[in-house]
Amino acid sequence: MSTTPVLQTVVLGGGPGGIGVLLAARRGESLARLMAGGFAIVERDDAIGAGSIGNHIITSDSTGDTFVDCLRADGHPALAALADDPVAAAVARHGAGAVPLPLVGDLMRRIGGVLAGLVAAQGGQVLTGQAATGLTQQADGSWAVALRQVADGRPHVLHARNVVLSLGAEQPTTRLYEEPVAGAPLLPRYADKLVQSGALFTAAGAAGVAARLRSVAEPRVAVVGGSTSAAAAANLLLDALPGVAFQPGGVCLLHRRPLRIFYGCADDALADGYTEFGPQDICPLTRRVYRLAGFRLDSRDLIMRAHGIDGRTPDPRLLLHRIDQAPPAATQGILDRADLIIAALGYRPRTLPVHDTQGRPIALRGAGAAMRPLVDDFCRIVDAQGRPIGGLFGLGLANGFVPSGRLGGEPSFVGQANGLWLWQNDVGAIIVDQLLGGIGRDDLPDPYPRSVARPLFRLAERAASVH
Repeated sequence: MSTTPVLQTVVLGGGPGGIGVLLAARRGESLARLMAGGFAIVERDDAIGAGSIGNHIITSDSTGDTFVDCLRADGHPALAALADDPVAAAVARHGAGAVPLPLVGDLMRRIGGVLAGLVAAQGGQVLTGQAATGLTQQADGSWAVALRQVADGRPHVLHARNVVLSLGAEQPTTRLYEEPVAGAPLLPRYADKLVQSGALFTAAGAAGVAARLRSVAEPRVAVVGGSTSAAAAANLLLDALPGVAFQPGGVCLLHRRPLRIFYGCADDALADGYTEFGPQDICPLTRRVYRLAGFRLDSRDLIMRAHGIDGRTPDPRLLLHRIDQAPPAATQGILDRADLIIAALGYRPRTLPVHDTQGRPIALRGAGAAMRPLVDDFCRIVDAQGRPIGGLFGLGLANGFVPSGRLGGEPSFVGQANGLWLWQNDVGAIIVDQLLGGIGRDDLPDPYPRSVARPLFRLAERAASVH
């Protein structure tokens, strides 16, 4: 009989998503209860909190108020004390505005440091410098979590009844070979001039793009995508590449769907002359217009200027091009003439190999290049047939969770909803409630047990107004 201890919870990934589980449990006794069952958080870097968010040289699409919300007095006292930290104060000064992501990374590292102390003080484990390599389900429904030391590759195994995957996200190259843009994929046709938006957002990536474009008299760049990443890429190109001078139409944003604008309420939108919305585009909880689909902060300003909303003057250097409303030849011509193409087609969550009790691979719905949700409405990871896999949960960028019902969000929304505030509050609470026993497991004729969640929702007017 094995004497290997089985932890109640292991969180894989200590970035903003992973620590969202801890922050969602920060009120009342939830954090202590989470530790009491046996807990570990695993991070490949040397500290938890920041992940890769600080490596990006763009600004946030969340406000300064959102980032410091977890430091309010109604949370844990150790977090509230962090509000006086100079970095936290610097973030707070941005108020309702965007924050440079390197500064956000500094704040998240400080928050991670406080959380690591709380975890250790209450008997939990913070395992840094370790990377997860796979999961295997055991006969009793628990999971063997294979780890390796980043420094020397030494293997290690944890056993847990529940595992939360929050391993960050990536832009799969395979998607660029498969997804057609105006009738043909971007790769391999444009391999010599294509850059993923995630690479552009790093200091080295932006410097490389600038060096390439400075040698062109009248550079042309095509940004393919209609997401926040696409707008952020256009903003960076126009305003943050020293020595690169774009002429009118030098940056072209190619998108398939309308570019929606976030508003605090319908009256504000109408006052600006913005009428591209209906009842299905208004969040029933907050009454916000395009609460999930709308551009915010710097990206919002860019798109509003491009459309001349509220009397804004369009930037002549930026051209908007609707792929679905133009002949394929016109779109292909823009791509052919571009000196550089930025692919901003979205992110997919990083996953691990998952095996059943017989060692057979379990295919996950959200793995691979296709834009399919990794999780269901209770943040449970599902297999390729959409069946929840008992004891596996997902949280973080690109997992595909979409708020609805009591969480709000406009009924018309299609796509992914990624929000740090949501991870730290209502979405994180859905997972925490299940980890603390607010579920029952049915013995169904499935290869793995299915959890039935009884989620917790913490919806207050102040909280709802943050996101």
